[in-house]
Amino acid sequence: MDATMEQVESFANDDSTTADIITCLEKCGCCPRCIFRFLGEKSASRFKCYQETLKETLNDMKKRSSAEPDTSDNIDVDMSPSNDQPCPACLGILQQYLDKPFLTKIKDYVTKAEYEFKSFLCSLTVPVCVLIRERAVLVHLRDKFKSVYESVTEADIARVKDVWKWTAGPLLGDSLLVPFDQKSNFDIALMFNYPRTFKECEMFLDYQPDVFKRRKFKRGQGELFNRANVGKALKEMSDQRLRRAFQIPPTIPKVICECDDIRCTREPLYIAGRYNKYNRFLSQTPWFVDGKRKSESSVEEKICDHLKKHFNHSDSKFSASGREDVDVLMLGTGRPFVVELLDPHKVTFSKEAVKNIQKEINAASSEVQVRHLQIVTKEATNNLKEGEMEKTKTYSALCWSAAVLPQEKLEEISSMTNVVLHQKTPIRVLHRRPLATRERTVYTMSAERIDDHHFKLNLETQAGTYIKEFVHGDFGRTTPNMSTLTGVECDIFQLDVLSVLLDWPASLEDS
Repeated sequence: MDATMEQVESFANDDSTTADIITCLEKCGCCPRCIFRFLGEKSASRFKCYQETLKETLNDMKKRSSAEPDTSDNIDVDMSPSNDQPCPACLGILQQYLDKPFLTKIKDYVTKAEYEFKSFLCSLTVPVCVLIRERAVLVHLRDKFKSVYESVTEADIARVKDVWKWTAGPLLGDSLLVPFDQKSNFDIALMFNYPRTFKECEMFLDYQPDVFKRRKFKRGQGELFNRANVGKALKEMSDQRLRRAFQIPPTIPKVICECDDIRCTREPLYIAGRYNKYNRFLSQTPWFVDGKRKSESSVEEKICDHLKKHFNHSDSKFSASGREDVDVLMLGTGRPFVVELLDPHKVTFSKEAVKNIQKEINAASSEVQVRHLQIVTKEATNNLKEGEMEKTKTYSALCWSAAVLPQEKLEEISSMTNVVLHQKTPIRVLHRRPLATRERTVYTMSAERIDDHHFKLNLETQAGTYIKEFVHGDFGRTTPNMSTLTGVECDIFQLDVLSVLLDWPASLEDS
């Protein structure tokens, strides 16, 4: 792409000053892309040019100026530019990491990772000392061209990571045969590391000791110097103080920073459905007590183990609309659930393909059956949690009474509606739930005699009601309860969930 001076954005108002700024930055050792950054260029199309083209443009801009080259800078010999020296502003990121070999390395990594994607974005982690070096270059320019740069701040300079993306994004897109899109859910992340980062940031230990305390940052708890705290410190630091603490202009690095990590990640995928549980010895999620497994498998595992084979995700998070106890069956149309698949490699599945996964899950076990399996959006999963306390549930309980319950008493129980319970946290779950008294409502119930000491109790209740405790009273922790309502001691033998009245996810035909 040909470029002229008129096409270039510059903080300077005249060609002569612009040419002097170019010369000054070249003497500092800045690469062509960084020179354009500090001139004030923010056009993505400018930075997409090859480095040689950018050099030619800069030379053309100097030739077009009638001004004599600026010779007022007293730059040490080792500060003069060299093709094989890293740029003091970007540490070489906008030099060697935009060439064909490195972009080919990225392509090869992505290809081997075997992700499905229709677009991609790139995210860069740049050494935090780049912030200091950019500020140092800006201070140097303020010293030499005060009228041009006195009101220019770091925010006015195009960021290294943005320039890299503007340049590499389209090139990688051509190579990967998919578009570069900053809103893509597939990310190619690059981690750049510079060995002298800590050394160059050490000045902040004296400048702001309360913020940068070594003892505050323990292993695994974050970096002592990060973009947030260094950026804030620089914003509060005067140019005069920076001159005393840091080399102005910044020295040319003796080594280029390394890209020591390339990785791909994708935003989570969500798959929802409803499950039935037909085993009274199966927990909803893996059940461990003191590190020892208490159940052979779980509903979660019987579903998620099959999903792993198809979506090839790194991990998963299983959530359901409430949970039943291990010894309780989940009948009827099942309990709504959603699985968050973290970093899935495969995401393109037709409705028929998802239906086949459902068939596979159901064929593998008679203990857990799934229906209405479907891929949903992240936003749609909010319906699962939002409806958790608003939904109603219906139950069938096999109960015992110490004495014979008269038919009149059973009919009286069956006529009761909207019975408000006050339930303290049950003793059986007190070890994992806070002590509280919860108000729950039994909307309807019906009692049917089985024999002199057994009856069947059907209930429709507010979500979160402890049914077992409603029957036996939990030593008076739930009031009223079946014992107080009937005047006879009652207990529960068996409980089934008949329905979870939450209209989510969408019902699918033949599912």
